[in-house]
Amino acid sequence: MKRIIFGAVALGLGLGLGGAPARAALMAEATISATDNGSSYDYAIVLTNTSTAGETIGTFWYAWIPGQDYLKTSPISTTSPAGWSATITHVPDVPTNGYAIAWTSGTFASNDPAFRLAAGDTATFGFRSVDAPAEVFGDSLFFDNPPVGTSFVYIGQQFGDPGFRFVVAAVPEPSSLALASVAGLAAAGAALRRRRG
Repeated sequence: MKRIIFGAVALGLGLGLGGAPARAALMAEATISATDNGSSYDYAIVLTNTSTAGETIGTFWYAWIPGQDYLKTSPISTTSPAGWSATITHVPDVPTNGYAIAWTSGTFASNDPAFRLAAGDTATFGFRSVDAPAEVFGDSLFFDNPPVGTSFVYIGQQFGDPGFRFVVAAVPEPSSLALASVAGLAAAGAALRRRRG
């Protein structure tokens, strides 16, 4: 795991390119799920390259837009697909700024085309955090309270193209799904009893 502190130069670059309209061909979607391991949570993000013109993904920046980091606390650790590396980002001079994770094919400083995510392919990224699912799946405490899962992908190096902005969708925990199923069955049963009675 690598950790980097961003200064004004990196923010200046990101604000110029990251806010530009996304290329129509570069697209992605992702889901995030959580596993409670007692004292912290393991999060798994499944990223799918949904590009329509064969564009690859070389950078996946989670809980971030240029100049803003959305996680409440710094992740304890990260996991990356083969050939990818992770960098935890944070701007210390901004007291109302959180943390984010930038995954890159190769290294943060040198993107490797050999490991980029091809159109139609998926990859799993992960991190461990003390932040509970309600905090990670909800809105950020920072800036104008966007969804924590607001993220960017780039074809190659970060800021090397306009990128594509999207929100990583939360997958409910199995216990939440079970409760929702039970509630749904109970409501259906009550409706059936009303019709019969």
